[in-house]
Amino acid sequence: MRAAVYKGIEDIEVEDIEKPHAGAGELLVKVKACAICGGDLRTYRFGHKAIKPPIVLGHEIAGIIEEVGEGIERYKIGDRVIVAPGIGCGECSYCLSGHQNLCYTRKTIAHHYNGGFAEYIKIPANAVRAGNVNFIPDEVDYLSASLAEPLACVINGQEALNIQLGDTVAVIGAGPIGLMHAELARSQGAGKVFLLNRSKKRLESAKPLGYDAYICTSEGDPVQEIMNLTNGMGANVVIVTAGSADAQNMGIKMTRKMGKTCMFAGLPKDSPNLTFDVNFIHYRQIAIYGTFSSAPRHNALAIEMIRSKKINADQILTHVVSLEDIGLGLDLVKNRAGLRVAVVPNLDEVKEDIARHPNLIVAKS
Repeated sequence: MRAAVYKGIEDIEVEDIEKPHAGAGELLVKVKACAICGGDLRTYRFGHKAIKPPIVLGHEIAGIIEEVGEGIERYKIGDRVIVAPGIGCGECSYCLSGHQNLCYTRKTIAHHYNGGFAEYIKIPANAVRAGNVNFIPDEVDYLSASLAEPLACVINGQEALNIQLGDTVAVIGAGPIGLMHAELARSQGAGKVFLLNRSKKRLESAKPLGYDAYICTSEGDPVQEIMNLTNGMGANVVIVTAGSADAQNMGIKMTRKMGKTCMFAGLPKDSPNLTFDVNFIHYRQIAIYGTFSSAPRHNALAIEMIRSKKINADQILTHVVSLEDIGLGLDLVKNRAGLRVAVVPNLDEVKEDIARHPNLIVAKS
């Protein structure tokens, strides 16, 4: 089968490797689409401490089951599925409470097992047992379904924030994750949603989504603008999706009393520390949340949010490339030429899916 094999920093090659088969308790999924995550790009450019090449990257997977291993009853050949990549042990307190993403012995598809930038992917038995494979509803095409994994992470992030009806929510970062946060906040009943971003071009491209304010952080005083829009109070919830200390400090400063700030992005490993005024947080009773990855239950909820069109997949999914053009896809993400880019092993097999997205660009090298 054809697969994009990651061999080291800035070294990925599409080549023929042995096609896997489903053993007892396993599934073989024919990949229809696998979107490129910012994490895939970081691994490609800088490596990853948990990844030992050669390996197939890609964890935002949508496909169809081609083989069902012995002992499996829930799934059958022909089922359309998505795959949650993080696999918990199933026994620790985090797994038992539905927070498999925090399991100390968690294994991850595309870190410990081959991922979805290939024609086929074998889903290990521990993932099948843990409920990491969820069905794609009939109304949802494969390309839209590939957004379920990042959306699951967004759902996990907002779970702790408990956005209430009428809340004012400020999202810093207008990339695909930021837009998912803004869309989800609005679907949760947020009264106002403000989108902030350093690039005006990104903000302009998000205007069809109709948020309540678009604020360019590289111009003027974005904190003061938020204060002006909220009668000097600030936002109930601020979600920072940019891996920037300046953005995170900005997010804290625009949070109102008893508000919540979510650090959805980390900082570079060589500069992970953030300096801020603790008294500001103390006297305003601000809660700061960190968030990481997602659990299988978030993945199941994400595909339902896509099915019900609570999330605008057409606005977020902007490009598709063939497996052979994965290098081009990585460049598109690196250069922020679009939002989410999906890699498709066989473009002919998803012609109807592509047609359902009239603004989708099929990029070719």
